[in-house]
Amino acid sequence: MSQPAAAAANADQAAAGGNRQQGGIGSFIQSMIRMLLMYQLFKWFTGSGTPKGAVPGSKGGVGVTSKLAIAPKFLKNHPFDVHFYISEQAEWFDAVAQGTDPVWYLSDIPLADQTVDLQKNIQYTPSELVQTNGSVYVHAVFTPPGASPSAAEDDFDPSATFGRTSPLNIYLKKPKSKEGVHLLGGKNATTTIDGEASGEDNVIKEDEKEEEDEDTQRPILSYLKPNITLTMVDDFGTIPSPIPPHLAKLLNIDQVGGGKSYWPHTWYNDFWLLRDHLVPINNTVTTVTLHLSLHSLPSWKYALYSSMDQSFSMQQSFGAMGEGESDDIKRIFLEGNPWLLGVTVCVSTLHSVFDALAFKNDIGFWKDNKSMKGLSARSILINAACQLIIFFYLLDNETSIVVLASAGIGTLIEFWKVTKAMDVKLARCPPGSKLPYKLTIKDRASYTSSKTAEYDATAMQYLSYALYPLVAGYGVYSLVYQTHKSWYSWVLYTLVGAVYAFGFILMCPQLYLNYKLKSVAHLPWRQMTYKFLNTIIDDLFAFVIKMPLLHRLSVFRDDLIFLIYIYQRWIYRVDKSRPNEFGYAEEQEEEEEKKEEKKEGRASGSSDKKEEEKETKKDK
Repeated sequence: MSQPAAAAANADQAAAGGNRQQGGIGSFIQSMIRMLLMYQLFKWFTGSGTPKGAVPGSKGGVGVTSKLAIAPKFLKNHPFDVHFYISEQAEWFDAVAQGTDPVWYLSDIPLADQTVDLQKNIQYTPSELVQTNGSVYVHAVFTPPGASPSAAEDDFDPSATFGRTSPLNIYLKKPKSKEGVHLLGGKNATTTIDGEASGEDNVIKEDEKEEEDEDTQRPILSYLKPNITLTMVDDFGTIPSPIPPHLAKLLNIDQVGGGKSYWPHTWYNDFWLLRDHLVPINNTVTTVTLHLSLHSLPSWKYALYSSMDQSFSMQQSFGAMGEGESDDIKRIFLEGNPWLLGVTVCVSTLHSVFDALAFKNDIGFWKDNKSMKGLSARSILINAACQLIIFFYLLDNETSIVVLASAGIGTLIEFWKVTKAMDVKLARCPPGSKLPYKLTIKDRASYTSSKTAEYDATAMQYLSYALYPLVAGYGVYSLVYQTHKSWYSWVLYTLVGAVYAFGFILMCPQLYLNYKLKSVAHLPWRQMTYKFLNTIIDDLFAFVIKMPLLHRLSVFRDDLIFLIYIYQRWIYRVDKSRPNEFGYAEEQEEEEEKKEEKKEGRASGSSDKKEEEKETKKDK
């Protein structure tokens, strides 16, 4: 490298270092808090586990399973010159042999020193081969100060020169397209995950769209990494046998020295490189800005990154995480405030605890419930239908298996509650019917014998006056102004939108029943209390998370309903003659105790009379 080029490179390093120092200790504390929160979060929910077996090899070195301990070849702060090359050659020595100048040259870099944090932007012009899905690599060659990385030069030192190679481009399937059609006009609008949109007039072909397999028909595209981060891992200890799994891909054995030592740990950190950051390469891309950086990384941070990458891969292979969900999690930590993230983790944990308690008490209430007096059976049936709609909506949108399983279990529980609230039987059909059995659903006797059925029917009638026009209006709006994959998707989208937007209205019939019966003792108050606490937590999120004003106001709809419930509990004093959520009535218990006492008194009085008669007979 010429002297002016080296001076310019050093000037870029100094400028970058000055900009980085402006963060101060505040940026350092935020970085530490963010890393600790991520470590705890993934330790709680994903765990860790590493398969045992042979150690795989890596480019730039060979991974081996040695029975002897392996010592470092160089110690910390050993000076090196670093040469960065971008080449279509897969090996660094072939890239250097081409004779091209490095795109970035750094001199006298102390190995793994924590003060090293250098950056540089370069302009890369992809060749025609790279534009047509060819491969390109980035090479970082470490040499002694003043030595050449080329083996053809006299000042080349093979005993102290090593390199690390990483692909500069990766091959991924084209993002899934969210294809929608204006069902009334047949106008097609396709939107991809990357945000690209196009519109054209096409004829709707329902059968082809339903049978199309997007995963097999999506082409493989080449994407360029705009950020290249080379880290020098601060780990110079003797590696025991067997080799720790997290060092398997990192280890670079010095084969020239007989495999008794390893080269310094260097690693290309792509953990924070999201799918949205990648640049698709084609014939129209002529210049790409690449951001190169070199810094040091503690060994515990590398172990953390490695374990989280493995956890993401395991969850995707098991179907517990969908495509792109790992990027969503990373984006939370990249863009969120660390203090807010800490509060979010704590509040979310509390929210999960209240959810579990509400679920437990809900199951306990309906398991032991013996009477439907004062309870809205129609609301239970509608809630089960709403849960089924949400399940089919998630199924139509290719949701992850974990979310789908959770929704499926919730649907089964809602229908189980229907069997407890109503008389559900499987009856045999009369001779000549197409089906051998039929399902019959009837109101329970405790429900029809009281005023509850009459009041519930009246409340649902009033509810239909408001609910049906809203659902119909929403369906028309969605049909006219939005796109859908098919008529089935439109029906599901309309119904699930109505459930999310107007679901709180389904709690109104119970309020009407409480008003007419002048009592709230029949309600499952423990479960409702936990749900009310969860609603308060949702209110807190509405204040701290940025959202539109109308959406923030919609969060407080459930609060209004719950406040009315609390007001009813205050004005309608406890009716001791009515059973509570466990089927217990205090006045009935007292009456039974009095009856038992009377029976015991009568029995004791009759026994005393018999004894007196016996004594008189003996005296006579």
